[in-house]
Amino acid sequence: MNDTDDWFDVRELSDRTWRVSEATYFNDYLVAGEDRALLVDASVGVGDLRAMADELVDVPVTLLLTHSHWDHVGGATQFDDVRIHEAELPPNGTVRWDYVADTFHVHLDEWLDAFREGGGQFPDGFDPTSHEIRPVPDVSVAADGETVDLGGRKLELLHLPGHSPGQLGVLDRERGDLYGGDVLHLRRDLYAHFGGGDLGAYADTFARLRALRDEGAFDTLYTAHNRPVSGEDLSLLDDYHAGLRAILAGELSSRPNDGRPPGRVYDVAGHEVVTRPDVE
Repeated sequence: MNDTDDWFDVRELSDRTWRVSEATYFNDYLVAGEDRALLVDASVGVGDLRAMADELVDVPVTLLLTHSHWDHVGGATQFDDVRIHEAELPPNGTVRWDYVADTFHVHLDEWLDAFREGGGQFPDGFDPTSHEIRPVPDVSVAADGETVDLGGRKLELLHLPGHSPGQLGVLDRERGDLYGGDVLHLRRDLYAHFGGGDLGAYADTFARLRALRDEGAFDTLYTAHNRPVSGEDLSLLDDYHAGLRAILAGELSSRPNDGRPPGRVYDVAGHEVVTRPDVE
C-alpha cells in the first residue's frame, strides 16, 4: 500500500473540491481555485498528504488548521504555508497539539493500536510505534472575517469557538458549503470538555451558524468526522443552540462522563453534549 492514493480515500465533492479522508475517519478538504488551493486540516500524518494534494492540484497549497488538536495537525509539517487562529498559536509561532488541550478521549498511540488491532493496514514502511505528531514551526495567523482569494473563487474564514478557542470554519458562499472542523464531533455530538472548551462560546457559534444558514450562506456543512449535514438535518443547529442555552441556564439534567477528560454529559436532540464538570 502506498502512502497517497492507496491510503487516502479521495472523493470529489464538486468541481475542484475534494474530501481527503485518512483511515476513513479523519476528513480533510481541498478547495482549489485558478491560482492557489486551500487545504482544510491535516489529519494524523500517517500518509503523505502533501503529495496527495499535489496529485490533485497544480497550484500552490496553503494549509489552514481549523484548530490544534492532534487529529487535525498530524501532517502539517509537510507544508510550507500553514495558518491557524491566534488562540491556537503559541507566542513562538510553533503549533503544538498539546498547547490548548493535552487530554483527549482518544490519544494518537491508542488510535494507532486500535486501528492495527482492528485489522487496519498502514502504508508500506510506516512504523506506528515511532509515529508522533511533530510541532509545526513558522505558522501564520488566520483571522475571523478574512477573505481567501484562490483565483476565481473566494472563501471566508469564520471563528467558531466552543470545541476549541480558536476553531475556524471556511465558508464558500458561492457554492453554499461550510467546512466546520469539529463544530460537530463524532456522531454529530458536541465535545466541549477538552482544554479551552467553552459552552457559552459554543452557544454563540450555533447562533451564528443558524443566522448564516437562514440567510442562505450555506446549505451543506462538512466536518472532520461525519458525513455532510444538509437539508432538513441542518435543523440540528437549532436544536443545539436551544440545548446549549438550556444547559447554561441549569435547565437540563446530566450524568458523569465515563471517558477522558472528566465532565458531564447532556442529552440534546438525540445526541450527547459533553461539558466540563463545572458547568453545573
